[in-house]
Amino acid sequence: MLPGSIPGPTFDRLPTADNWFAIEWLPLGVLRIWEPHVSRLLRANMFLVRGRDRDLLVDAGMGVCSLRRFLDPFIDKPVVHVLSHAHVDHIGSAHEFAEDLRMHAAEAEVMRNPPADLQLSFDGYSEKRKEDLRKSGFDVSGALIAASPSPSFQPETWRIPGVEPTALLAEGDAVDLGDRSFQVLHTPGHSPGSICLWEAETGVLLGGDTIYDGLLIDTLPDSDPAAYAVSMRRLKQLNVSAVHGGHRESFGPAKYQFLIDQYLGI
Repeated sequence: MLPGSIPGPTFDRLPTADNWFAIEWLPLGVLRIWEPHVSRLLRANMFLVRGRDRDLLVDAGMGVCSLRRFLDPFIDKPVVHVLSHAHVDHIGSAHEFAEDLRMHAAEAEVMRNPPADLQLSFDGYSEKRKEDLRKSGFDVSGALIAASPSPSFQPETWRIPGVEPTALLAEGDAVDLGDRSFQVLHTPGHSPGSICLWEAETGVLLGGDTIYDGLLIDTLPDSDPAAYAVSMRRLKQLNVSAVHGGHRESFGPAKYQFLIDQYLGI
């Protein structure tokens, strides 16, 4: 089967998950959060970075279960919420952090008005959206979740709420946590408004879907392979110590350079 949706249970037979989110503590006060019951294609990472004056939350998963409620025990200060881009698997719970929500201007309209055909089964997707995904090599059948977060959850009615970003980020902007500062790098290619967050002092890169340890996708309708190559050449110059990507596990500088060279065909 091609990568994509989870075969098996339909909505009326979904088991209830004991825990919707999984976590992993990483060095330098970084918490990785993901949704193990979401299909591999859309199982995105979220990162909480601890700061002195405020915490940084990067991305928001699918929004099937309340991310805010889950993170409450880990948060004791204001949260700056940054979206790496506006694809469905990264914006689901963004509305729960609307008091300080930041993203690149190129995709802010998607966050204001998420497409209505984004649902938890490919059956609800428009034919055009499914065809675009098929062209990228994805299976577009079945459910996008393998479990339900609670017995009362109704997957048929799930939709992503729109929300107005409080700030539009651009190249060179800083996200200041008091004792830590991340620079915004505009890295289009996967999507027009894709960004990475770079902490030069520690060498930590929050890569979104620009770079992660997996198939880097540049065949979606809003992708631009030429722009992606420019972004990758730029990222190649960074002296990273750790990369926390939008999917799968974090990795170090050797894998980072390998993934960039592989994409560029070097």
